[in-house]
Amino acid sequence: MSSSARPTVVILDYGSGNLRSAQRALQRVGADVEVTADPDAAANADGLLVPGVGAYEACMRGLREVNGDKIIAERVQAGRP
Repeated sequence: MSSSARPTVVILDYGSGNLRSAQRALQRVGADVEVTADPDAAANADGLLVPGVGAYEACMRGLREVNGDKIIAERVQAGRP
């Protein structure tokens, strides 16, 4: 991403959290936002947002259904937000 380009942020849709509110907030601060469960889009975005609502067990179940746990681990290992 160049200094003048807008960052692309994926909001991981795993069936939990307030996706649209997070999407609007990121757009307001200048990000290009995609809401998706696609692992390739999540892996290639400049940033990844994993919304949550405090129900950890339900969140983890949803994350695993879309391989979100693996996506997060790969991004952390690569030093990417």
